[in-house]
Parts: sequence; structure tokens; C-alpha cells
Amino acid sequence: MSTRSQRADFLFGLLWSALGLLIAFESWRMPRLEAQHINPYTIPGLVPGMLGLLLVLFGVILALRGWRGAGPELAVNADAAPWRIGLALVLCLGFGLGVLGHGPPFWLAAGIFLFLAVLLFELPERRAAGTLARGVVRAGLVAVIGAAALTFIFQELFLVRLP
Repeated sequence: MSTRSQRADFLFGLLWSALGLLIAFESWRMPRLEAQHINPYTIPGLVPGMLGLLLVLFGVILALRGWRGAGPELAVNADAAPWRIGLALVLCLGFGLGVLGHGPPFWLAAGIFLFLAVLLFELPERRAAGTLARGVVRAGLVAVIGAAALTFIFQELFLVRLP
């Protein structure tokens, strides 16, 4: 593992840990609604708090890995990275700000997001290998299964009303 990767892992591990602590702290400060006698598993801030603690856990693991210099050396294609970051940004902002809650139901918006993400990120490799049709089918399957799973998890397990 290169020194640059070690330093990046360590710093990003600290960053993720700090973000997780902030999320957990703010979740803890949310009202518990004891006066309304709600189910303790449905209190506001429970899920974000757990996610914040998971961020802390994984951030600490990443920081320790960076500190020790352990972990695999990843192959990085520096030429491909900028467009992938831009595509991820466009897809995430388009989903979060443009589509979610402004038109189609959640399951459809999530399915479209997943389909486009899988298809567009794999497009150069699929086109070069001549397996574009297979990639479209794969992206469609991931979109259908992923959208159904996300909708089920949020509606039935987390009891979140989806748009």
C-alpha cells in the first residue's frame, strides 16, 4: 500500500468517523415523543443514529487500516475517474433533488436511478466487450430487484412513508 493511499485512508477514516459522530449526536438530541407513548423502535432519530454509529465504526476501521498500512492496493484508472465522479454526482443530485418527491413514486424513481447507474457505469466496458444487450438486461434486473427491496425495507421495516 502506497504512502499516499495510507494517508488518504487515514484522513477519510477520520472524516467519516467525525461525520458519523455528528449524525449520532444530532439523532440523540431529537425528541423521543415519550408523551405520545409511541413504540420505542419508531422514535425519531433511531435509524439515523444507528447509521451514524455505523459510519463511526467503518471510519475507525478505515483510519486504522490507513495507519497500519494494511489493505489491498487498488488499481486506479486515473483517466476514467473524473467522468465517473461527475456521473455519480449528476445521478445522485438528479435523484435527490430532481426526481425524489417531485413526480414519480419512490419505487419508480429508485428503479430508474439504479438502472441508469448500473448501465452508464458499465457502458464503456460493455461496449468494448460487445455485451451491451446483456448489460441492459443486467441493469434492468438490478433496478427491479433493488427498487423492490428498497421500497420494502423503508416502508415495512423502517415504517417510512415514501413519496
